[in-house]
Amino acid sequence: MDEKGPYIKQLEEGESLYSGLWQQMLDDVQRMSGMVWTDYNVHDPGVTLMDIASYALAETDYKLSFPHQDYLTGENGEFNPEWFGLYRPVEVYTTAPVTTEDYRKLFFSHIPDLENIWLDADRATGGYTIRAVLSPFEGNPETIRQQIETIYQSHRNLCEHLDRIEISQPEELEFHADFEIEPGKDATLMLAEVYWTILCYLSGAVRILTPDDQTAAGISPENWLEGSADAIHVEIPELQNTEYELYRQLRAVDGIRSFSTCYLMKKGEPLSYFTQGFSLKIPKKEEELTACIHCGRSVMRVDVEKFRALLESFYHTKGRNREMKNVQKRYDWGIPQGTYRDIFSHYPLAKDFPACYRFSCNQDGSSSFETYLELYDKVIEDGLEEVKKLPRLLSIINGTELPAKVIYERKSRYLDFLDRLYGVESYPDWMKEYGGYGETKEETLHRRMDFLQNIARLTKNRAGARNITDSDGKENIIVVKEWFCRMMGINRNENRPVGNVLPGHNLILMKTDEKDKRFRDKLTSRLIYEKMSYTENVQVVYPVLLPEDKKEKLEQYSMLRKELPVFNHNFISSGLFRGGICLDNYRIVQAAENEYMLVFHDREEESWMNLGRTDDKEQLNLLANILRRYLLELNRASETLYIIEPVLSDIKRPFTLQLVLPGWTARFHAPRFRESCRELLRSLLPAHLTGTVYWLDTASMQEFEDCYLLWKKALARQYKDDAEILQSHIDEILEKAEYKQLLDDTN
Repeated sequence: MDEKGPYIKQLEEGESLYSGLWQQMLDDVQRMSGMVWTDYNVHDPGVTLMDIASYALAETDYKLSFPHQDYLTGENGEFNPEWFGLYRPVEVYTTAPVTTEDYRKLFFSHIPDLENIWLDADRATGGYTIRAVLSPFEGNPETIRQQIETIYQSHRNLCEHLDRIEISQPEELEFHADFEIEPGKDATLMLAEVYWTILCYLSGAVRILTPDDQTAAGISPENWLEGSADAIHVEIPELQNTEYELYRQLRAVDGIRSFSTCYLMKKGEPLSYFTQGFSLKIPKKEEELTACIHCGRSVMRVDVEKFRALLESFYHTKGRNREMKNVQKRYDWGIPQGTYRDIFSHYPLAKDFPACYRFSCNQDGSSSFETYLELYDKVIEDGLEEVKKLPRLLSIINGTELPAKVIYERKSRYLDFLDRLYGVESYPDWMKEYGGYGETKEETLHRRMDFLQNIARLTKNRAGARNITDSDGKENIIVVKEWFCRMMGINRNENRPVGNVLPGHNLILMKTDEKDKRFRDKLTSRLIYEKMSYTENVQVVYPVLLPEDKKEKLEQYSMLRKELPVFNHNFISSGLFRGGICLDNYRIVQAAENEYMLVFHDREEESWMNLGRTDDKEQLNLLANILRRYLLELNRASETLYIIEPVLSDIKRPFTLQLVLPGWTARFHAPRFRESCRELLRSLLPAHLTGTVYWLDTASMQEFEDCYLLWKKALARQYKDDAEILQSHIDEILEKAEYKQLLDDTN
């Protein structure tokens, strides 16, 4: 039997949906007949239809009663919740390290050769001093130092930095004891067990567990992952670090019968407290043994070479590094398994009628009754088709074919649901107010889907800074910047400077207050306005569908530069650059008989500009649409965000940020939009950080981006003096910003 087929299980009498539907239909027929119809003929077409329709509805109910994940499972049997914005516990519950204890857990879970590690945070500067102790059996100090720095820099938080790393060997204690073991026990093995127990205790008794141990531990996934950077669970118990606590652990070693004496010696003196951090001296020769082992009245001999080999084997088999083998394993944490259900075909109602009805069954000449039955079929088929399209409707993978326009709103509502689920806004109202530079509904969906694909990671690492040891990484950016740029749909690649976007198109942005153009522009504007005073001479520009092929777009842009005299020089006015993205600002004006001008309303100067003239109105209309799209692309390509941490090159400026944005684009030039951006950035950044938002013009941005690139390289190469000089240059550039906002401005 095909398990994927829609087979209906046998139910008890009265439990089936069919029975309920049948009874309800009879009751409704009697009610509508005024209780006159009290009996019925089983061969009546209406009764037969009620019977067949009840079965069809019962079968449809069965098809729609599977677990939700089954309808999102592909024909290959795979159910991937991430495709639908539903993330696994390890992606949702884990957090980036924040406290010193978080960082200790991070280092323990990534570096198996660590015996112990401590971090001291300078509250005044945000600097960390890391002190590490290596295993007594292995570990190259320089390799461990590099591992610690690499892990810290890749998990660094904003405005925090690494002061220094100290690799030390703690003072060794001598173990003195006289104890008895049970008969049959190997004295050498027992001594190795005792030494191993002491070593574990002195190193903090840290345990590293993988999710394989989670069920046995009886801890829920959310508690297991709390405070962890990944699926590895690190337990650092609170120890009293006393002789008595250690003694209790030694008494629990299997095979130990009793202790006559048991203590640790430091420079010839017994030690009762071990809070300073110690290690254990491991005997290399038989003469160095300071423990006496008895079994009954016999003194047991210890093989020192075997003892050391056993102790080292314990380190490799019982120690923390054995857990590292499963670090990369993907854990499902009980995620529901989906089963593909082939339920989307529907058997027409007409085919269930007895042969005496002589239905044509898809042949020509269908009767009116058959046509009537097809209405029932259509309702059921449409419902099953909606279920079939659920994976496409709910998927947030950008490669997925977008839904038809009729279900665009449903897709948007699902994205709104995901926003609420994760407590974010992928399309806030203030962004809708300013539009997205001609963004279509499909492009808006793509942008929101891209943002929500990364929301679990962005939320987890929201305070994350960039790795300063890597100056060239394309995606090595501050997490708040990535959040901001993904949400806005703008450039986040720091290797592509926005200050060169316009020069790259051989354009120079001309400010609206330059005196050399004021009189000329006013005169031109008056002449245009005079022509426009006759309304019959004016025609609005209507939208035209433009090609999406890249080659065709470039051909149109080339035609634009040839046909419009406004591009005869390299200057473009700020008003045209920003206002030209709105088609409402263009008009076609009749200048003379069979002569037309394409004019632009510069709302920043309240003037009109002649962009070009020809005898073809349709050509001017097309050129206006091409120019609008060209300016939309230039505006979008010119937007980005830079975040600088001055403390990285000047320790006297802790917990302060410099946020730099271009101030010349249509959105970023609007005061209300700037304020909304500031509020968004303030909400994303940690509350203890402060700073200033700088809005730069094109010239200042070019200067800044040059210095910023060199500053990153100086930090990566640890050229501290160069980084400090470059930081001072950046400060000078930012002081010339056309507009500044305090990050914490409450006005």
